[in-house]
Amino acid sequence: MAMSSISRDARRNDSQSIDAALGRIHEGLPPDTPWFFRVALGSWRFLVATLGFTLIVGTIAASNPDWLLRFDEPISEWFRGLIEGGGFTSVVTQFGSPNLAIAIGAVGVLVLWRRCRASAITLGLLVASAVAVDLVLKLVVDRPRPLDPVVDTGLGSFPSGHVIHAVVIFGLLPILLWAIKESRAYLVAGFAVFGIAVISVAASRIALGAHWPSDVVASFLIGASLLLGAQFLIRSGWAADRCNAHVYHEATGDSDDDRT
Repeated sequence: MAMSSISRDARRNDSQSIDAALGRIHEGLPPDTPWFFRVALGSWRFLVATLGFTLIVGTIAASNPDWLLRFDEPISEWFRGLIEGGGFTSVVTQFGSPNLAIAIGAVGVLVLWRRCRASAITLGLLVASAVAVDLVLKLVVDRPRPLDPVVDTGLGSFPSGHVIHAVVIFGLLPILLWAIKESRAYLVAGFAVFGIAVISVAASRIALGAHWPSDVVASFLIGASLLLGAQFLIRSGWAADRCNAHVYHEATGDSDDDRT
């Protein structure tokens, strides 16, 4: 009986810890978030600037792609000169695969659904939006790809779906690590992994001849704007009303004010 009681208490404590972690996600960015990410994920001005830049680059790519080549070609040639055969680079680029993003999103939605439907819906919308935006812009812009790519390519070059998906998936890591364990070291490690992963995927898409550099830059901003939208959604009253974990989190008084 004693062992059974201990086991139940342990499961209850684990459940409460998970609820507290999920509840912390609704608080938004932690105070130790690096300056760039506070601006990128917490400002409507950044969203407007991102959408404006993407619209300009997309319009040029659709109407006069040769104009962009004066900037893209020298950078692209330099990156492509760094690889031979593309074996390792072809592996790195898979971290931005749409199939991987969809799989992670689907698993995340299933895991989160019972505890926090708001988080599950936000994650599902984030991944679905990334896939949809990539597909729609490729069809609308229809920019020619670089010649002789090392990997198989499908639709147009603008934007890079791999970069968008890498930003969206790895961009969740710092907040997730901080929610699990409120530690600056975990937060910094999460942002470091995010930076390394996104830069590696972006460089791989250029080096493999799958995208132009301007495609990659715009794709990073598109992914960041999607994360920004998810950030505003998860902090909204709509999300708070649809998350059992958030209700528990508020009821226990586990907030930033109590921890300081």
